[in-house]
Amino acid sequence: MPYANRQPSTNPKLVLIHGFLDSGLAWQPLADALAASGYTSTAPDLAGAGARQAESGPYSLGRAVDEIVSHVNADTAPIALIGHSMGAQIAELAAMRLGSRVSALVLLTPTPLGGNALPDEIRSTLRESGGDALAQRSIRQTFSKNLSEAQLLTATAADVLMGSDAVRGYYDAFTGGDIIGKRPTACTAQTLILGAQDDPVISPEMVRQIQEERFPVGRLGFIAGSGHWPHIERVEATAHAITEFLQEVA
Repeated sequence: MPYANRQPSTNPKLVLIHGFLDSGLAWQPLADALAASGYTSTAPDLAGAGARQAESGPYSLGRAVDEIVSHVNADTAPIALIGHSMGAQIAELAAMRLGSRVSALVLLTPTPLGGNALPDEIRSTLRESGGDALAQRSIRQTFSKNLSEAQLLTATAADVLMGSDAVRGYYDAFTGGDIIGKRPTACTAQTLILGAQDDPVISPEMVRQIQEERFPVGRLGFIAGSGHWPHIERVEATAHAITEFLQEVA
């Protein structure tokens, strides 16, 4: 089920957008930590993920953006978007559509919006992992630094495991990206680009390049001791970085 914390707050409401192979459940530890600072959050599942595991495609950036925009427009509160990996692509595109509705944007270990072509051997491993708990577990172990056994089991449970069609569709979506990602962003929201120092997928060098080429006035930070999932691997450090940014731009 998508995670939602409903603690009353005067802060902007946070919409947490998950990445490839994940579901909204991946955000629960970070949402709990942010709630301690008074931030209310929702973490919707994308089609084919989590509680929407059985939904048919298309599994595309465009459909995901449409759904996030509809999700935000159903609420009247000020909004901040936080996207992880592929979810960062979706968050940026949604922020451009929503304009002044979005007060802040956080891109966490972001896949470049222009796309991220991967070597053939990695392509096969990722794109054909749908519905395979052991394969998806191995991917998480390879691309993380310190996911626990309990975290691996939660992420690959049968009731949230992303299936074959969704995995192939989202793989093609995030690797292909969007043409507007080839130029500086048109997003007007205050932005934090947050990488992880030990991420083998989105390296610190790639994160710096995203900031320099596309978000020259955006803030840049890195989470120490984490691989590709800092919101799970280093919850408190990630929550602190996000909270500090949101308070600065409030």
